[in-house]
Amino acid sequence: MQIFSFNRRLVSNLMLYWCLFFCLYIISLSVSAQALLEVKIEGASDQQQQNILAHLGPVPEASAQLNSYIAKARDKTQKALVALGYNNANINTKVQRELTPLRLLIQIEPGPATHIRQMNVEVPGDASQDKDFQAFIQNMQTHKGQVLNHGRYETWKSELQNYARSHGYLSGKWQQHELKVNTETQQADVYLVYDSGIRHRLGEVNFQGSDMTPELLSRLSPLTSGEYYQSSHLSALESALRRSGYFADVLVTPDLNAIEDYHVPVNVALTDAPSHSFKVGLGYVTDTGPRAQINWRTPRVNRYGHSQETTLRYSTVNPYASFLYQIPGDDPLTHSYQLKLGLEQNDFGDLSSIQKHAAVVSQSTAHKWIWAAQLRWLDEKWSLDGLDFQAGYLLPGLTLSRTRRQGPIRDPEEGFLQNYQIEATDKLLGSDGRLLRVSAFWKWLHRFGNHRLVLKGQAGINITGIDTVEDLAPSLRFFAGGDQSIRGFDYNSLGPTAEVQTSEGLQTKVVGGKMLAVGSAEYQYYLTPDWRMAIFTDAGNAFNRNNFNPVQSVGAGVHWLSPVGAVRLELAYGVSEDDPPWRVHISMGAEL
Repeated sequence: MQIFSFNRRLVSNLMLYWCLFFCLYIISLSVSAQALLEVKIEGASDQQQQNILAHLGPVPEASAQLNSYIAKARDKTQKALVALGYNNANINTKVQRELTPLRLLIQIEPGPATHIRQMNVEVPGDASQDKDFQAFIQNMQTHKGQVLNHGRYETWKSELQNYARSHGYLSGKWQQHELKVNTETQQADVYLVYDSGIRHRLGEVNFQGSDMTPELLSRLSPLTSGEYYQSSHLSALESALRRSGYFADVLVTPDLNAIEDYHVPVNVALTDAPSHSFKVGLGYVTDTGPRAQINWRTPRVNRYGHSQETTLRYSTVNPYASFLYQIPGDDPLTHSYQLKLGLEQNDFGDLSSIQKHAAVVSQSTAHKWIWAAQLRWLDEKWSLDGLDFQAGYLLPGLTLSRTRRQGPIRDPEEGFLQNYQIEATDKLLGSDGRLLRVSAFWKWLHRFGNHRLVLKGQAGINITGIDTVEDLAPSLRFFAGGDQSIRGFDYNSLGPTAEVQTSEGLQTKVVGGKMLAVGSAEYQYYLTPDWRMAIFTDAGNAFNRNNFNPVQSVGAGVHWLSPVGAVRLELAYGVSEDDPPWRVHISMGAEL
C-alpha cells in the first residue's frame, strides 16, 4: 500500500509538470507567431498599395530572413509601380527598429503616370475580312490614351490569341508583340500583330459509343459541316445532346490532329442513359388529400429515340393513370409527336366522374411560345345521386402557352405565365353534342426588396347552342374553389346549382357552369430568405349566361421556400357568405 501511494503521488506530479510545460510551449508558440515586421506604405493609392504588397509577398516568420526581405523591398516596390505605369517613382525605405514589431516604412512619390500613345493592333490573314474580329480589335484600340498597365498588356495578348483560336483561326501566329516605353516622355506604344492565317471550317462530326441511329444523331446536332469553326459551336452541340435526355455523358472534342483542307473533324463520345428510371413520391395537398405517385420513364425505347413515361397516382379524390409515348420530330429538341392515354377519377361539385381519354399531339417549343395541336378522344361517365350518365367527344384543339421567369425556379423574382386552350367538336365528328370551349390562365408576379406581389386570373367559356349543361361531361364544365382557384372553399365546390330529387327529398346540387371568371391578388413579405408571409383575396365563380354570382375570400399564410419550391400553409374564409366557410390550404411546388 505504501508503494502504491508513492507511485500515485509521483504520477500526479509528473502530470502537473507536463501540463505546465505544455502551457509554456503554447505561450511560446503564440509569441513566436506574432509578426516580426510591420509594413507601412505612405503616398500610394489603394491600387498601388495592393500591387506593392502583392510583389513584396508575406512577411517572413523567421528573423534570419528579415534582412533579405527588407533589402529587396525597394526593388520590388519599383517593379510594382512600373507594372501600373509609374516608371519614375521616387521610393524611400526606412526601418524603424525602435518599434515592436519592427516597422518597414515605404515612402512613395509616384510621379506622373505613363500613358499609351499608340495602340497598334493588326490581324493580317482571313481575319482582316472578318467583321466580328475587326469589331473586337476596334474595341481593344479604345485603350489608347489610358494609363499603361503591364498586366493589362499581357491580358490583351491572351485575349487576342484566344479570340482567334476560338473563332477558327487555328494556324495563327505572332508576327510582333511588343511594348515600348519612353520613361522620359512618360509614353508607351503597343504593337500587337497576329497573322490569323486561313480560317478553318467544321468537318465531319463523328459519334461514338451510342446505338442511336446516325440519322437521329444528325438531327440532334446544331452543327453544319462546312460552316466556320467556332469553339462555341462545340459547346452548343454538347448542350443539345445533354438536353435530349438520351445520354448519361457527353464529351465533344475537336480532332486537331486530323485537320484536312482546313476542315476540323469533331469527335463526340457518348454514354447512353440508363434504359429505365423510376421515381416514387408522397405528398399532401388539401384539394386531393394525401397522395402517392410512381413514375416509370424509358428515355430510349428504341434506337430511333422514341420514349415513354407511365405515371400512376393515387389520392382519395383524384386517382389517375397516364401513359405518354413520344416520337422525336424534325428537330428532336423542339418538336415531338405524342400519344397520350389516361384513366382518371375526379369529383366536380356534387358529380363523381370517371374519364377515359386518348390524344394524338404535335408539340413545338422552337420559339418562346409552346404550341400543341391535338386530337383528343374523351369518354366520360358520371353520376349524381345514383343517376348515371355517359358522353363521348372527339375534340380537335390547340394549346398555346408561354412562361417568362427571372430568378431561381423555387422563388422567382419576376415572371408571367400565360396559357390558352381552344377545343371544338360537333355531332358530325361522332361526339354527343356540339361544343366550342375556350379557356385561359394568367399568373404575374414581381418582387421589389422584401415585398412581392402575385396576381392570377382564370377565364373560360363553353358555347354549346343550349343554355343548360346537363348533357355536357363534368370535366368540360367549369367549377371554382380550392388551392388553385378560390381559397376558403372546397375543391370544385363552387358553380351553378340544380334542384335534384333524391331519396331524402329535393336537394340543391352543384353541377357546374358554362363560364368561368376568377381572380386573385396576393401580397407577400419576406421575413428571412427562406420564409415569407402572405395575405390575399380571391374572387369570382363559375356561372351560366346572365347569372354571375361572384364569391370572395380573404386569408393569410406562411410560405417556406424549400429546395423544391414553396411549401404554402394558408388559412382562408369566404367573406361573401352569410355563414362564412373557412379552410386550411396546404400546397407545394414551383410557382411558374
